[in-house]
Amino acid sequence: MAHFDLNEQERIDSVKYYWRIWGKYIVTLVAVLIVSYIASSVYQWYGKSHSEKAAVIYAEFTTALAAKNDQQIMSTANKLIETLPSTEYAPMAAMQAAKVAVDKKDFSKAVQLLNWTKDNAKDKSLQSIAILRLAAINVDQGKFDKARELLRTKHDLAFDGLFYEARGDMYIAMGDMTKARDAYKEGMQKAANDPSTQQAIQMKLDILGS
Repeated sequence: MAHFDLNEQERIDSVKYYWRIWGKYIVTLVAVLIVSYIASSVYQWYGKSHSEKAAVIYAEFTTALAAKNDQQIMSTANKLIETLPSTEYAPMAAMQAAKVAVDKKDFSKAVQLLNWTKDNAKDKSLQSIAILRLAAINVDQGKFDKARELLRTKHDLAFDGLFYEARGDMYIAMGDMTKARDAYKEGMQKAANDPSTQQAIQMKLDILGS
């Protein structure tokens, strides 16, 4: 049997006491850290795996776009939305498929795709563009109350100029030139850092002025 002097025995007793009091908490903490690490690794693998799958489908989607294969465009966009909605590729495909639907005058499908993007895209810019396109469709269809509601939706502040421009377009369609002019002027201020938007709005203001 090993023999310890008094100081060594005191240190041993201190360690034993510390472990008896704190040991279960240390074990629990280590277990939590291990589980967290495993969960994080699984999540990263899961996200990477889904992103890779989505990239393959999106490549099929872009091929269909280039070939103007409308049926394939819609089927691959729907596949991304239904099976891989959390990836960045799903809203990108939805937005492009919505444009194809508008070109075909299939506004119900376009609205469906744009609404999905508005509600599910993680990118605020894509959300904002989807809202603007939804508002434009509603203006074209004379649904001004819905368009007004959409243009009041919370959006990326970088799109303020475009939202006020869209309000001006809506008021033009409604025949209210005064409100249109006011919206365009507000848009000019909001688009201070966006020369292209300012130029487009100024052209509309010039037309109204004449």
